[in-house]
Amino acid sequence: MRRYILTVMITILAMAGGAAASDWPVYKGNIFFTGNNDEITVKNNNLKWLFQATDTVYNPIISDGMIYFVDIKKNVYCLDEDSGRLKWKISLTELSACFTPGSKAAGKVKYPLVENNRLILTDNFLIYCLDKRSGEVLWARTGMRDEKELFEKGSDYNRTTPRWRPGAGGSWDPTKHSTTIVEGIYSDPVIKNGMLYYGTRNVFLSREIEQGHLKWDNKLVKSYSGFPSFYDNLIFTQSMDYLKNTFTLYCLNAESGVAVWSKMIAAPDRLFSPVVYGRRVYLAAGNSVHCFNIDDGAQVWSRDYGETITSNPSFTEREILFTTGNRRVIIITPADGAIASKIDLGDRSSPYFVTIRDQIYVASTFKKKVGGHDLSYASLRALRFGRKDPLWEYVPPFPGGAYQPAASGGIMFLPSGNYLYAVGTDYYPRIVDGGSAVYDPYNRIGNEKQPERKSTGDPGKERAGEKGDSALRQMKITVTDPQNAPIRATLEIKKWSKGKIAYSKRIAVDRPGQEISVPDSDDVEITADSDGYMPKKVIISRNDEDASISLEKIEKGKGIVVDNIHFEVNEAYLMKESLNILDRMVESLKRNGGTRLEIRGHTDSTGTRDHNMKLSMRRADAVRDYMIKNGISPERLLSKGLGPDYPVADNAIEAGRRKNRRTEFFILEK
Repeated sequence: MRRYILTVMITILAMAGGAAASDWPVYKGNIFFTGNNDEITVKNNNLKWLFQATDTVYNPIISDGMIYFVDIKKNVYCLDEDSGRLKWKISLTELSACFTPGSKAAGKVKYPLVENNRLILTDNFLIYCLDKRSGEVLWARTGMRDEKELFEKGSDYNRTTPRWRPGAGGSWDPTKHSTTIVEGIYSDPVIKNGMLYYGTRNVFLSREIEQGHLKWDNKLVKSYSGFPSFYDNLIFTQSMDYLKNTFTLYCLNAESGVAVWSKMIAAPDRLFSPVVYGRRVYLAAGNSVHCFNIDDGAQVWSRDYGETITSNPSFTEREILFTTGNRRVIIITPADGAIASKIDLGDRSSPYFVTIRDQIYVASTFKKKVGGHDLSYASLRALRFGRKDPLWEYVPPFPGGAYQPAASGGIMFLPSGNYLYAVGTDYYPRIVDGGSAVYDPYNRIGNEKQPERKSTGDPGKERAGEKGDSALRQMKITVTDPQNAPIRATLEIKKWSKGKIAYSKRIAVDRPGQEISVPDSDDVEITADSDGYMPKKVIISRNDEDASISLEKIEKGKGIVVDNIHFEVNEAYLMKESLNILDRMVESLKRNGGTRLEIRGHTDSTGTRDHNMKLSMRRADAVRDYMIKNGISPERLLSKGLGPDYPVADNAIEAGRRKNRRTEFFILEK
């Protein structure tokens, strides 16, 4: 409903800097709506920690080692991802009073979003931008219509209100006009390349994220629910015009807001955002999924699935997923919409899901009789496509219905009732609102004998001041081009321990044989990156006193093998140790916007050729999807599986087979 109120526009501005961050720019984290951005599977149902909030929690997201979520009382929480300890908490009810004195925040707070160090939240009427590290308010804006309407005497607004008063000569006089238009935010925001996109009932808007200033608006789009989605330089959003009783899918140019094409379909009961894959747009509406060509909106196919679709479509493993009837997960083929498989959850209703390759993690709600009362409980089940039995299941100990979970680093974060549960580890401290209870199923904590370290008396060995507390030592490093000439580069030094990062630091090197500090241990990763070159990672041992890293120049028509991209045995699941080299690849592509790649997966000759062709394709897809989820346009990336057909070493020996199992990046355009 349209509301006219006196202008109360308090904008709090601050500058936020810092290094590149892991983003969560849209509901469920990425354009495929998977609820996971790192491709790391969740191995088991062990509880890592739980956190008790003030009231019902929902919609957790993950960025740079922090968890952000909200509760039903409009509190915003920031927790440490590893321990579950509270970092900060703010009340949007109190914050909204700065904009509408004497009133409470209107409506439910939506899901959080993150780009760089900015955290975006919305309620029904306001968009808030916070510093994600501290919770400090940077700015806030109302869901206003175009301010130009206040200046135009003939606008729809000024034809229906007596508040417009001309000054001398008919010009607008600000002393006689102090009214603006505030409307409800119906289409929740998404973030793309530093811009916010969202809609009210009468206009769709774009604002820059730094200070919230308006860039453009489009009055053709009349938002009702859901949120936009994006692909490359396109924005997709729905419009529900109740006066004309029409429902339209719009494809807009992200830079200008101008409609590229629009498609009218029958009005659905619920609105879901389209998912884009392979230059086709898939929209769920009512009982049906509609498939459109991305270039002109021409319909490719439409299929009725017999009951109401009850979730946003999601894409993984070259298939589309959604729920129907609040109890079934339907998996379809994108080419024609044919059903590939179904998962019936029975009496476990209202399913939410996260997908990681061919694994789906389903959070649902079921009834359980406790003390003569029917209480709602959550269930989290890990399933694999084509297999009936679950891989594992977790049922929280406290009552509460399930909401949309999210996964990161092999841990699933499940909101249920007043609690957020971190599931999927062997053993770790369990935190209950800052408490110190311990969950230790294997009795490992406190029983591990730590080796004694004798003092070397070497002043070159120091204690680490970065993440972790490992002893450091000095070594020499040289980064060169293919002609062995030294080049300036950025190094990321990383050490893992028990599946966690024990040490991490980034430094610049600009001369041969430059001394650097590294952890005094084996299996230390050093990743080198330089503009115009493909990043490369090497593994050093405690005995290495120097190392040289040669970087391949990015050139059109050249194939470059990137070492240390590892997968689980005979699977397409990325391992954690692969992520830092892929992150450097993502950063390189963001700096070099014209580069296009074909990612080629290779296997050894073990097993059948058919199996290896499929495995190599799935692994190439996993790398491509990781890069897309982390901000690279799908238009710049292709993937291809070449199986065992192009060996570079002898498959008769293990060392040769190891070389043949590789990921190659072929430069299509520079």
